[in-house]
Amino acid sequence: MTDLLQKMKSVGVYHFSPSQLNRPIASWMFEYVYLSKDKRREIIVGENAALGSAAHEAIQAVVCHGQDIDEAVKHSTTGFDFHPANQSPEKREKFRELIPEIAATGIDLLSGMFAGAQEEKKIELMLPDVVVPIIGYVDLFKDGQLAEIKTKAPRQGMVKKDGTRSWAKVALPKEPVWEHILQAAVYWKATGAKPNIAYVSADEGVIYNPDNCEKMSEETLDYAIQEVRRKALVRQNLLAISTDPKTLAGLMEPDFNHPFYWSHQFKDVAKELWNNV
Repeated sequence: MTDLLQKMKSVGVYHFSPSQLNRPIASWMFEYVYLSKDKRREIIVGENAALGSAAHEAIQAVVCHGQDIDEAVKHSTTGFDFHPANQSPEKREKFRELIPEIAATGIDLLSGMFAGAQEEKKIELMLPDVVVPIIGYVDLFKDGQLAEIKTKAPRQGMVKKDGTRSWAKVALPKEPVWEHILQAAVYWKATGAKPNIAYVSADEGVIYNPDNCEKMSEETLDYAIQEVRRKALVRQNLLAISTDPKTLAGLMEPDFNHPFYWSHQFKDVAKELWNNV
């Protein structure tokens, strides 16, 4: 185990996180083994992620700290304006308009349960045979309950005859997304707190938890933790075989057509890596 831990640390893998473990294995290897930490920080995410960050910031400012909503939205909108996301000017313009509405929906949804909550509570979880901790940061934590906030943005529609873009209203999920359950399960296991997953759009919001959703039951959360452990062990076992990205690339096949995981500016670098295995 000591040798394995040293191998992992030699490529900068000191811990896992729910977001790491939810990534396809090839995407994870490229970003967390091939790229340096500094290069990984240069990855430019899209406008959807920028909108999520702005909405989170405004919601947490009001719910956790009692900040005036107009001030919170103004501050988070300024952050959005300086965010490096550059995939779609149309999305940037549209999403900027939605920040106040999404923030208001989230604040209304969460203030009753989480007013004065701690934000970004750090957790660490050790699982059997996994030699590094799983680390995460909980959006909201209060009185034995936790919440993760997921924002939902409208989808781009067709360009209309007048040249303007139509936007399709987004429907909130009828049940929590499995990747989000995995994340909530990690936080539940680490803290013992009751998990809540909040989905928020400009029009509506919904909270799923063990009281209203079978997929948030303790049995399902335990199953999710076993999947989290398997994901961590697969990554750990790969690094036990080799820490050379070229060797590892030969053991996995990337899906470069994925609309999210390979949309960053290092995609061509990744293609070159796999072309030379």
